[in-house]
Amino acid sequence: MARDIGVRARVALLFYTTINIVLFTAAIYAVTLFPPLTPDAGFWLAVFTGAGLIATAPVAWGFARWLPAGWRKKLLAEPSPLAGAPTRSI
Repeated sequence: MARDIGVRARVALLFYTTINIVLFTAAIYAVTLFPPLTPDAGFWLAVFTGAGLIATAPVAWGFARWLPAGWRKKLLAEPSPLAGAPTRSI
């Protein structure tokens, strides 16, 4: 169970980062292309970015939950079955 939560957290971090990149880009476009927001662009950019950082955490956790269990297992690094095998000199 703890292993599955660790994988889910890693997948959620990937989704979180990706979603925040998209939201930050959208905020840049909104602030620069919408004339009423342009005079206070720094404030509105900070508001949009902060809201995106807070709002995307539960969304990313939910996306990671929807990922099929088989995919989550494939994302884990498994020890090699040959790790304990004797080695030969080259």
